[in-house]
Amino acid sequence: MTDKDDVPIKKMAELLRRGATMLAQSCPQCGSPILKIQDDLYCASCDRRIVVVSSDQDAESTAVKTMLPKLRETLVRKLQSLNAIIESENDPDELTKLANLMVLLLQALHRLENINGD
Repeated sequence: MTDKDDVPIKKMAELLRRGATMLAQSCPQCGSPILKIQDDLYCASCDRRIVVVSSDQDAESTAVKTMLPKLRETLVRKLQSLNAIIESENDPDELTKLANLMVLLLQALHRLENINGD
């Protein structure tokens, strides 16, 4: 076993000492045992929360909900980058293109916020 293999095992051991429960189910991604920490399921090897769903539709809905915060962060970062580019740009044609892109990104962010509000 390598040092890289030891990290998840040490993490599992520490979580078990803190009161986590090892379940009979295994992670669908890596096959490691799933730990229950309070009301959450967790894979120490993948270092991520596990969500159990009852149907493909639930899986799709859950995937979208977990993806939305990352998408929002990406849109905000892109807007910040675009703002820096616009500040230094002087060509009217290029500014028009950049402004149109900014409008599209802002519309996408607005729509994303409306999805979160539902």
